[in-house]
Amino acid sequence: MAFAPSSLTLTNYILPINRALGNIMEGLQSKYQIEISKILTDGFEKELLNAAFTNLLVPNPLQFNNFGYALRELIRHVLHRLAPNDEIKACAWFKPDPTSRNGFTRKQRIKYAIQGGLSDFYIKSKLGIDDVDEVSKELLGIIDLLNSYTHIELHTFDISTSEVYRLANECLNTTVSFVDKITEIRSNVIDAIVEDVDRSLVEKVLMESVEEVMELSTHQHIDDIYSEESRVIKIGASSLQLDVKGTVECELLYGSASDRRRDDGASISESFPIQASLNVVFQAPLGSSIDVKSLNVDTSSWYE
Repeated sequence: MAFAPSSLTLTNYILPINRALGNIMEGLQSKYQIEISKILTDGFEKELLNAAFTNLLVPNPLQFNNFGYALRELIRHVLHRLAPNDEIKACAWFKPDPTSRNGFTRKQRIKYAIQGGLSDFYIKSKLGIDDVDEVSKELLGIIDLLNSYTHIELHTFDISTSEVYRLANECLNTTVSFVDKITEIRSNVIDAIVEDVDRSLVEKVLMESVEEVMELSTHQHIDDIYSEESRVIKIGASSLQLDVKGTVECELLYGSASDRRRDDGASISESFPIQASLNVVFQAPLGSSIDVKSLNVDTSSWYE
């Protein structure tokens, strides 16, 4: 008489296996989720990424299919947000693709998301980045792979756990490479124009009185102003937007020059943090045309 294992016996085997498989996939989530989230907006996009990983953590015959579908849709949403048609069209490098129904391609969308309207020449020769096409090609390949798993066929159904892990790791790693390339270009752009940013801030302060500093003394003299932290908010079709944090060093003068010579006045050296918003126009050489949209000086420490 054959022995039929009890449900308890099966559970004793199945639960540890499922738990082990879940731990393997959780490792992918821990490795990639934070990095990918860097370019996601709060709400829908981050929730969709969470849903993708939820699909990956539950062992079932459609484990990778469900994960892949969610990741593919996330990439699609992000690309359309980062690279709208009208902004791509405004780029000097854009040429309508005759093979596309609307003239735009995924490759162009990926390119814009990474470098905006910056020219290939500037990206390669000035920033020293020559693998944008490679990153684009890899991401396009991953999108095609994910597309193939949204159609359930015998060969895409109930694939092995090792294959689920391999494919998911490949897809997530390529997505992170795309995110990293966006970050790298923005960082390199800042390094390339940091001196021009400082020059523009100085010119702004010298040409216009800084109200926050004017309130502190009879007269003021700006000694220096420099950036300490810059962040590219957006690389557009014809310009990029920067947010800058830095310091302004100034001399606060009390009384007239003759008052100070008689020791009836005073001169005090001070420094204050600043925040500024800049628009850098894509004009050669990059950094030669910078518009300081706003500049705020925090003098709250003076009153403490």
